[in-house]
Amino acid sequence: MKLSAGFVVAGVGAFYASSSFALDSFKIGDVLIEPSVTVGAAYLYNKNQAFGGRTSGIGLPVDRSSSRFEGFMLPGLKITGPQTTYGSFFGGVSAVGAMTRGDTDALGISRDNPESVSLETAFVGWKSADLFPSLGKDAITLSAGKQTFMIDSGFLIGDGHADQGRDAAVWIGPRTSFSNTLIAQLDTGKVHADLFDLTANADTDYFDYHERLRLRGANLEWRDTLGTLGATYYHTLDADNPSRDGLDVYDVRAKGTPFSALPQVSLAGEYSWQKGGDNDKSARGWYAQANYAFTDVSWTPTLTYRRTQYSETYDPMTYGYGGEYGTWYQGEIVGEYMLFNSNVNIDMLRLALTPRQDLNFGVMAFKFQLDKKPDGVTSRDFAKEVDVYANWTITPALTLTAVYGVAKPGDGAKQIYGDDKVASLFETLVTWTF
Repeated sequence: MKLSAGFVVAGVGAFYASSSFALDSFKIGDVLIEPSVTVGAAYLYNKNQAFGGRTSGIGLPVDRSSSRFEGFMLPGLKITGPQTTYGSFFGGVSAVGAMTRGDTDALGISRDNPESVSLETAFVGWKSADLFPSLGKDAITLSAGKQTFMIDSGFLIGDGHADQGRDAAVWIGPRTSFSNTLIAQLDTGKVHADLFDLTANADTDYFDYHERLRLRGANLEWRDTLGTLGATYYHTLDADNPSRDGLDVYDVRAKGTPFSALPQVSLAGEYSWQKGGDNDKSARGWYAQANYAFTDVSWTPTLTYRRTQYSETYDPMTYGYGGEYGTWYQGEIVGEYMLFNSNVNIDMLRLALTPRQDLNFGVMAFKFQLDKKPDGVTSRDFAKEVDVYANWTITPALTLTAVYGVAKPGDGAKQIYGDDKVASLFETLVTWTF
């Protein structure tokens, strides 16, 4: 499907004209019912996918240039029971319908115009209300079912379903829930803790590969005005992929504004170890990041530098999007379709600007180097990429985002893909929640 810029503009106008519509919450007795619907549509154009090669990094055929449309609808209900002496109950249910029309993506997994409908969330839970006054209101939360779960920014755990193949809308990625969860949480303000048992899913239809991965562990965080310190441990079990079964994963992290005299400076870092398992693995992944916000300058420019390293056998497993471009899908070309946070070292420099409260944009530059050269590859230099993005909150319910990116292959990528074309893309996404 070939879509013009006029189609996108017309779609935004139609959304804008109707964005004042909203679904109202209502009560059945003392039970609060909150319906919602989120609709999204994206247009993507890629030129010189796989740097001009004919096959992707996972060996599937790809169109050299690609024009495609993705869309989804996510209706849901949130249910909250009355507060009693013994706490309150809550729950929710939602579903996703998604479709893709057009050419293949740069991995080759989105083809033949896939479409699907599936359950996204179905969970129940309990909050402690004022049952334990010394801990604070709703200090304890218990929940179970099919639901989302993220630790910090999603470097370690953030996405329970890898949108692939016949799922459709693989770039938008509307499915993030873990299929089975048991979660206990404690939140006293400064102390936050999670005990979790999660089952993640990864189904690559075109390889006829269907995987389940279970994570069981704990997370502990100390939250203060200057920042957050955290540590996480989990063990993998019941994994369909033998290389993922029986792993012990340890993670420590810190982030915040540690210098009270310099509130413009914020720092963050995280280090993860993977040990043991059927393959007796020993792998690590880490990042260190520094931000400086020019608070006295118009548009509040914020400059960010981040160094990320993933060893050759590091498995990112259930990492998440992170909430903004460039977080853990590092690079809209390389990070989305080529290197997936394993066997790669990444330098990122980002400048973000906020001219208005409802508008922000920025530019990101990435340098990618292989951590270890694969067999037959003589250079660790993989690629350099620059992405320019803009986010516009048209109304509280309606958002528009757009990205333009260019990636130049290094000698390592040229040898892997067999070509040396400069890759580029344009992506735009409209979402409306009512």
